[in-house]
Amino acid sequence: MILYTPVPMETIFQGTTPDVPTMSVVSFKGKPVMAYNRGDGRYELTRLLTTDPKDYLDPELQPGRDIFPD
Repeated sequence: MILYTPVPMETIFQGTTPDVPTMSVVSFKGKPVMAYNRGDGRYELTRLLTTDPKDYLDPELQPGRDIFPD
């Protein structure tokens, strides 16, 4: 949708910013990973930061999984 208006974009879309969870680097099973903080002690794993190829085949280190950091 295209909206043609002289009103500033900040005024039109005021209060519609999405709530983005905080992502941080944590250690899980001794491996550095990036994860979203769920707020209740759980984290959602999003990215591995390891250089060991075997870690990418580990089913416990798959993205999208809920983890409890070390």
